[in-house]
Amino acid sequence: MNEGFNVSKLPTENGSESVKDALIEAACEMLAESGPKSMSVRKVAARAEVNHGQVHHYFGGKQGLIEAAMAQMSEEHYENARLRSGGDPLPSPLTLGKDTQYLQSIVRLVMDGDIDTAIQEMQTSNSVPMEARRYVTRNFPDGDVPIDTKARFALSVAIELGWAALEPYILHLADVSQSEQQLVRKRAQALARDFMLSEIDKKS
Repeated sequence: MNEGFNVSKLPTENGSESVKDALIEAACEMLAESGPKSMSVRKVAARAEVNHGQVHHYFGGKQGLIEAAMAQMSEEHYENARLRSGGDPLPSPLTLGKDTQYLQSIVRLVMDGDIDTAIQEMQTSNSVPMEARRYVTRNFPDGDVPIDTKARFALSVAIELGWAALEPYILHLADVSQSEQQLVRKRAQALARDFMLSEIDKKS
């Protein structure tokens, strides 16, 4: 028996589904922690406590597993965002950081140059960024979206990502005390939403 390999923790219930779930969970964790380049089939399998051959068996290899992990995190992010917004197609501003694993995985994928996997969720029906983009551009059904609208949407995304990744640093730079943080956060959320919607309101 390999040292450190705990047979008692091997997924046994529900057979293949438990093995697949364990691999996806391990891949989600590793994507968020270190990104796709630092991942290996053997490392993911070791964390999931299954044989590394199972990665190829169920997912065809490392890339297939990464895509499956991102699909799961994207779906979870979609459900969480809809709950936070009360069903509004626009996510609640400055709340992306609540889905830490999803956020970190997106950042790691982009930094490692795998933009295709980072944006794969946009091909699905349950995509937070796609729903938001459709909402912002709904007054342009012919697809001829003005540059100003695209720029406003892009900047709103940048604000959301930046806040999610760097909130403590941002608050420190803005000289926000501990007692002021909640008020500043609420005001910043309102400003972020106003910024996103002001261009839409002018067209409505």
